[in-house]
Amino acid sequence: MRPRLDRSFAPLLALALTNVLGGTGCTLEPQEVPTAKPTRVEDPLAYADPRIGSGGFGFANGSAFPGAAAPFGLAKVGPDTRGPYDTINFLHYSGYWAGDDQVRMFSHLHLHGTGATDYGVLGVMAVDAFEDSRFSAPGYESPFDKATETASPGYYAVTLDRGSIRSELTATRHAAQHRHGYPAGTKEGHVVFDLDHHLSGGEVTQAEFTLEPEAQRIRGKLHHVGGMSKGFGGYDVFFDARTRAPWKAARVWSNGDAPAEGVSGSGTKVGFALSFDLGADAAVELAIGLSFVSLENATENLEAELPGWDFDGTRAKTAAAWGDLLGRMTIWGGTEAERRMFYSSLYRAFLMPTASSDVDGRYLYGGEERIAEGFSFLTDQSLWDTYRTVTPLYSLVAPEAALDTVRSLHAMADISGFYPKWPIATGEAGTMIGASADVVLADSYIKGVTDFDAEGAYEIARRAAADTADPPGGRGGRNHAVPYMQHGYVPANIGRSASHTLEYAHNDLALGLLAKALGKADDAAMFTERAKSHRNLFDPATGFIRARDESGAFVEDPYNPYSISDHYAEANGWHSLWAQHDIPGIAELLGGQEPFVEKLQRFFDESVADLEERPIEDTFASGAPRNAYWHGNEPDIHAAYGFAQVGRADLTQKYIRWVAKAHYNDGPGGLAGNDDGGTLSSWYLFTAAGFYPIPGTDRYILGAPFFPRMEILIRGATLVVEAPAVSDENIYVQSVTWNGKTLDKSEILHGDLAQGGALRFEMGPSPGSFGVTTP
Repeated sequence: MRPRLDRSFAPLLALALTNVLGGTGCTLEPQEVPTAKPTRVEDPLAYADPRIGSGGFGFANGSAFPGAAAPFGLAKVGPDTRGPYDTINFLHYSGYWAGDDQVRMFSHLHLHGTGATDYGVLGVMAVDAFEDSRFSAPGYESPFDKATETASPGYYAVTLDRGSIRSELTATRHAAQHRHGYPAGTKEGHVVFDLDHHLSGGEVTQAEFTLEPEAQRIRGKLHHVGGMSKGFGGYDVFFDARTRAPWKAARVWSNGDAPAEGVSGSGTKVGFALSFDLGADAAVELAIGLSFVSLENATENLEAELPGWDFDGTRAKTAAAWGDLLGRMTIWGGTEAERRMFYSSLYRAFLMPTASSDVDGRYLYGGEERIAEGFSFLTDQSLWDTYRTVTPLYSLVAPEAALDTVRSLHAMADISGFYPKWPIATGEAGTMIGASADVVLADSYIKGVTDFDAEGAYEIARRAAADTADPPGGRGGRNHAVPYMQHGYVPANIGRSASHTLEYAHNDLALGLLAKALGKADDAAMFTERAKSHRNLFDPATGFIRARDESGAFVEDPYNPYSISDHYAEANGWHSLWAQHDIPGIAELLGGQEPFVEKLQRFFDESVADLEERPIEDTFASGAPRNAYWHGNEPDIHAAYGFAQVGRADLTQKYIRWVAKAHYNDGPGGLAGNDDGGTLSSWYLFTAAGFYPIPGTDRYILGAPFFPRMEILIRGATLVVEAPAVSDENIYVQSVTWNGKTLDKSEILHGDLAQGGALRFEMGPSPGSFGVTTP
């Protein structure tokens, strides 16, 4: 998901004179040569660096969250920073940018990899003096040296220049733990809680707290309205904070009043500061429980997940949870850099969505409080992005996460009457287009994630997609279903009409396959036919999918396929041509294999030339979208797999390797654009594994693996992917066998892979005959 480039950002491009792709002054470990022989990665956690993807500029900003979190954690505690571009949204969607040199505060909720701003609230900062000048920004902010940063799954630490304070953070699913260490011999330590802290574009409209000195405890809440959550009026965050040692002094403030002694505060611009006598360990330690539901639940979450004061134990427990997930894909061989890219990608795939149901199962959505029985309620779902790669990844290696996802979506639809497009915190942001939840439901069910009310879930989706009368709760992402049914496409008087039509057609294919799996033959036939609706927008004269008005006439004259117009969603005509669910149909419209391949190859070759002339590292180039293949955004990221579907698997093998080499690295600028909840990361994982999903179906397109051996755990079975001769030179597939049987086409089904077995690729330096056919 990408916002439009606003005018306030444009002047900054003129100042972008340094290479910030890698993050100013921010360098991760150097790349290394390949190992002498393929060796197994024994400790995947050692290769997962949360800072990868936290840099990049403009449309090449990865927006990765570098702080501490448990898998799917509500508590994502980490630094909010500022630097040469202050706190501009375009670089600070996660609160942090690798080119910054100032820590503003450590806040407790964050998004990962999105192209919009929210969260970044409940700010805490350790300071070097207990005086008024330190109780507000910029007094509590501090410069920091990138060399002092440490980040690993579940842990973040940095040394603040002001006071030489070593701030360490770790987290459980609903709670955060702080350890702020002062130089030896320091007698006092201090922390500031700024309840008004937020990211650019947000607003804390009300906050309150109460200090309980005898219990060494602070309880409170705040109401935040962020860039996305403003769509439903914002959300409450309840917190229960404990201090390991008693504080000796407190100052409180609110509503613009000066700091003063007290035990409570409420209103706006609320905060407080605490001062401690330091013991032998010279550290201030905090534990903070969070909840979207209630203060009581924040307390229960804290007491259940952080019952004691074992910071290192908490860190180890959270790392173990990450180790379980990262251990589901084991690789052999590869360079150190490739290993870091792989396991950092796998790590990022499980940062979002967010498990917002509390330890007692309670969650809040759409103004209604419910209990999640037998599942975790997941919010923060960037569905327009994640249905493409993250959903299929969960269906493959994390079926428990896939089940939580579909049960959560069904619960949301049961409450509101429709499936959301982008649920965040406790409501629906309404961002982006299409009925992406339809694809998520189908992908999960078809691949064996069936332990949910599939019939009930399907009926809600079907009503929104096929009823001519609006359902009582509305249609959600199917809000243009009626004109779509009337015309066979969404007409041009509706914004982003061409992209709406493409999304609805893919949604229809998925719903048709779900209907078929549920035994609804008539519905399956109807939706399968509707899945061709995008073809109604194909213009033979230009060779592109274009917007048409209600009379059937194509709009825009002259037509420019390179223009990102209001008829497409974050895309142009080139990006939007390659309908992922219907590549053979697009090839037919273009005249067959040869013209299809010629046009798709032109699409990639123009991008290759563009990146050579204007590399991603070029900050000016990254200040605008890419006209040809644009890996930094979702609509065309599957395009290289189109070659294999029309009998030119050799070109898929060529271009996926180029995409990976040109758009991924193990530095802060290691992503070509916003990760969007793990979407780009999951592309890399599938591509490295040698097969890529068509979401909402049980089909995978074969590519070419990156590692000589990979083992993938799938529901207790083991899938082994072998490519013993693969190298930077040997990128072409000569032949493929599945459990010893030679395959004759570039496709394999989920039902086969899920049983476990051996998928073996024979590799060579030049194109082979596998998957290559002539017209």
